[in-house]
Amino acid sequence: MVTRSLSRFVLSACVILTIATGAVFYLLPKYKTSQINTPTSPASTPTPTPSPSPSPSPSFASSPPTETHSDNSVHVSNPKALTQYEQGLKLYYQRQFPEALDLFNQALAIDPLCYEALNAKGATLAFQGEHEQGLALIQQALVLNPAFVYGHFNLGLANELAGRWDPAIAAYQRALQLDDHDTWSYYGIASIYGRLGKIDEVLEYLQPAIALDPDVKAVARDEKDFAPVRMDPRFQTIVKS
Repeated sequence: MVTRSLSRFVLSACVILTIATGAVFYLLPKYKTSQINTPTSPASTPTPTPSPSPSPSPSFASSPPTETHSDNSVHVSNPKALTQYEQGLKLYYQRQFPEALDLFNQALAIDPLCYEALNAKGATLAFQGEHEQGLALIQQALVLNPAFVYGHFNLGLANELAGRWDPAIAAYQRALQLDDHDTWSYYGIASIYGRLGKIDEVLEYLQPAIALDPDVKAVARDEKDFAPVRMDPRFQTIVKS
């Protein structure tokens, strides 16, 4: 009797052990697999900020290089329009304004949103005495690309040609905020202060322009805007060859 009861106990224990062992082997792989397949949040990668692009030189001596822009919303001008614009710019620097204007118009016929051509056309019209129309076109270009350094320079130039000193200085200073190596914006401010006979301000802005481009000395020596300060010894010192 005792032997039979013991045999039944051993048999029951073996069955329970077998069931428990099977459950362990079934559940353990499943648990490990669920851990492996659990998605993890990807590490955030900062978007690199493009390097500031070089600004164009507004000097009549050389053409501005093509600018690149960090803002993807800026209109990318049609290459054919840019070709017409660049050809017109060469004539503009030679002060062949009617011929330059024709090429700028051709560029805009291809691409009405070519802000480079809008800006250059505006400056050309300002030189021809059409200040309001010129300013409107330059401002339109800056709406399309607010970081266009050459546009801010031409906004200063057009205001200067219209005899609006304060807006001209503000526009040149905005160009310098975007590019503190913009030689001719320094020069533009210096020339306005020259007209006003303010020698201290002339020196403040003319000196960095010369430091960036020593050829500015020769331009300044013949610049009629500096007539009121030309005989000042300090002016003579900084522009001497």
